[in-house]
Amino acid sequence: MGTASSRGRDEMASGAAEPMAKRQKVDEAEEEEDPLVRRREELVLMDANARAKGREVEEGLVREAEEKAERLEREANREASSCEESKRKRLRRKAKKKGKRMVREAKERAILESDRTLSEARLSFGQELRSVCAELEAKNEDRLSHFRRLPSELWKKIVDEHLHHNDLFALTMTCRFFREKQKDLGWKVETNWNEYRLIDLLESGRMVSHSLGWFQ
Repeated sequence: MGTASSRGRDEMASGAAEPMAKRQKVDEAEEEEDPLVRRREELVLMDANARAKGREVEEGLVREAEEKAERLEREANREASSCEESKRKRLRRKAKKKGKRMVREAKERAILESDRTLSEARLSFGQELRSVCAELEAKNEDRLSHFRRLPSELWKKIVDEHLHHNDLFALTMTCRFFREKQKDLGWKVETNWNEYRLIDLLESGRMVSHSLGWFQ
């Protein structure tokens, strides 16, 4: 008897797994085809490109300043080669100091230029990105609203301590409900097949009474 019951549960669990995988693929396909999702991805890519362009501008300005600093030092060395030692050291020290200042100023200017480039780019698509994200959030909220409540008669079957594990209707609906909640909210749901699980929880005080109102 126990073996047959266990086999039945295994068959139901394996049967529920296949529709779950199919449903997930369908949901993912629908999300990929959603024009709002596509537009959001395009805008996110535009933001990433703007950041990359800002970094490129920043690196270019710093690199140019470093090259100028190196040229100054080389010119100072050539000029100092024909001078006496004290003047030679002074020329080299002056060129090195000027080169460091040029690089420092270039870095500061590069940061400002990078921020300006990114700000200008975001002005062109930032508002649209916020609008698209808001529309997607509203759409997902509307989609979730279908799974927030189950019919009271189904909840009676779910919370009934005498629910038989082979009640395919209740098991299937419960699995689908929690599958959708798990997909959208990231919950990890684990089925406990102990038929006295609800009674044990009630007696332990770790859950409130199933009055058909606590979950609504």
